[in-house]
Amino acid sequence: MSEASPVPRFSLRLWVAALLAVLFAPPLALVAMQRLEPVVADRVVTALRGRVDGPLPIVVVAITEDTLASLAYRSPIDRAFLAGLISRLDRAGPRAIGLDVLVDQPSEPEKDQALLAAIDGAKTPVIMGFATRADGLTVRQAEALATVTDGRRAGLVTLRRDGIDGVVRRRTLGRSVDGNWVPSLAVAMAGKGEARAHSEVQRLIYAVDAAGQPYRFPVYPAHAASVLPDRWFAGKYVLIGSDLPEVDRHGTPFLADKGSKAGTLPGVVIHAHMLAQALSGETIVMASPLARIAFAFLIGGLACLLFVSPMRPWVRFAGVVALIGLYGGAALWLIARGDVQIPLLTPPLAAALCASALAFVHWHRDWSEHRFIKSAFSRYVSPEVVERIAAHRMGLTLGGEKRLVTYVFTDLEGFTALSERLPAGEVAAILNAYLDQLCDLFTTAEATIDKIVGDAVIGFFGAPAEQPDQAARAIALALAIDRFSQTHREMLAARGITIGATRIGVHKGEAIVGNFGGSRFFDYTGVGDTVNTAARLEGANKYLGTRLLVSDHVVRDDPDHAFRPAACLRLKGRDGDVVCHSPINGADKEGAWLADYRAGYAALDAGRDDEAAAAFDRVLAAAPGDALSRFHRERLRRGETGTLVVLQDK
Repeated sequence: MSEASPVPRFSLRLWVAALLAVLFAPPLALVAMQRLEPVVADRVVTALRGRVDGPLPIVVVAITEDTLASLAYRSPIDRAFLAGLISRLDRAGPRAIGLDVLVDQPSEPEKDQALLAAIDGAKTPVIMGFATRADGLTVRQAEALATVTDGRRAGLVTLRRDGIDGVVRRRTLGRSVDGNWVPSLAVAMAGKGEARAHSEVQRLIYAVDAAGQPYRFPVYPAHAASVLPDRWFAGKYVLIGSDLPEVDRHGTPFLADKGSKAGTLPGVVIHAHMLAQALSGETIVMASPLARIAFAFLIGGLACLLFVSPMRPWVRFAGVVALIGLYGGAALWLIARGDVQIPLLTPPLAAALCASALAFVHWHRDWSEHRFIKSAFSRYVSPEVVERIAAHRMGLTLGGEKRLVTYVFTDLEGFTALSERLPAGEVAAILNAYLDQLCDLFTTAEATIDKIVGDAVIGFFGAPAEQPDQAARAIALALAIDRFSQTHREMLAARGITIGATRIGVHKGEAIVGNFGGSRFFDYTGVGDTVNTAARLEGANKYLGTRLLVSDHVVRDDPDHAFRPAACLRLKGRDGDVVCHSPINGADKEGAWLADYRAGYAALDAGRDDEAAAAFDRVLAAAPGDALSRFHRERLRRGETGTLVVLQDK
């Protein structure tokens, strides 16, 4: 049985917890990351894909407050002024002119005609701004705009704001209007003809310079265009639109870093960013809402699988960290090289929430087992062993397992007769004091207490903790019990109370050890021949007149103590004889009679009865109280020979 941390087990409770985690953690992550996810994606997309090297061939001609101040009225913008502006720009030779101004209502007829004539007569392609009722126009506005753009180049100018924070993140390529495909203003100016299938899922990549700052498109006031050099417009894509404080301004990803003033751009400048992307051919497809949900459930579910798998805790946590790292790396790679944007934060958060929830379940299960083990084993073993078990520093199988153990059986001789002579209260006090001291000796020796039956205490070594020196420990405990018992008898005798000796039997062998009983009532105990043999040895003491009997299996594995042979016992109901010994106390080791006893026992075993009798007589002359010499001498007197002793009783 190893003392390494046990591999986690499968359990129904853990699988139920995993199911609940995968059902609730991803939706929670989706809600929690609803506002932060797009902000982080803005920064990542801009950093990985937005950088431009060198100037872009795009300029903006802005209708400013100063421009409006030079006109007779503010709205609609003077059509004659727009006509002159288009004609002037056309003379400079730009590549295309985009009009981010909706001609959605009539003004002075001659000026309206002048604007249309300038558009139709320009050598440069002029793209008129277009919108529909779906973009907020009234019926009259939509009809008027459709009339003036009919047969002319037009591009949608409506910008799609994110419903979360109002930031323009999506790049509109166009849409179908009355069965006809209408491109966006930027797409129409670039002449790229992008596929219609991506019109709702394209990411707008805002251009930044080499320092990571928002790219500054050249912006010229519309009222000054007539005096500006032609070279400023020649070969460029020119966008005409308003740059007014409260009109057509939109939030951009630069809001997070630059604040509202620098992060809010005029619509015409946002069209310039769209045009730059259209010209470069850069595309990033945004994952759909359903795909974002699927990724959250997928990564969260994989994290749950790691935490219900039979892995060690550090492997589970390392697996979740690796899962999050791999997903994050893949997401960044897809943005940088794969032209796909999947959610960056939500799936990792779902995985972290699932892992945290199941880590708590694991902790609670371990804590419950810790509490159960401490409660169960504190009755049997020393506090140090309980802590080792509860802290999982040793393996433990509850239920039953085959172990090599050394059993110690004790029984107090004559206590039943004493209990009949004394009052119940005094009997209880004597017994409790005796058992308290005896149990303390067991736990101090780090033995496991099997049970207490009346005045008998039964314990063993070798489980639940492995104890390679269990034989030596058992003999040390038996000798300590014997010394205590003798002292305790003398103390009671001084009070006029006479009790017998404590008989002890010790045997080593295999036994099935575990919790036996049921879910409500159980007993951590051992079963098998080893247990029965130790009990028979304890009982055999009364026939041999001894207090301690130890089997040969224990003696062979205990180099720390001295023994003398006691007998070869044939126990009732057991196959095979048991060679037993009696431990020698420190004082007896120096006695000369011990050599005579060994000689007498060897002669008895060899069939030299007269020699054996003489040796035992010498022992009894030197040590009249030696029970084993008296026992074998009496056997010889009765005509019994050899060292085999057959016990008829259990």
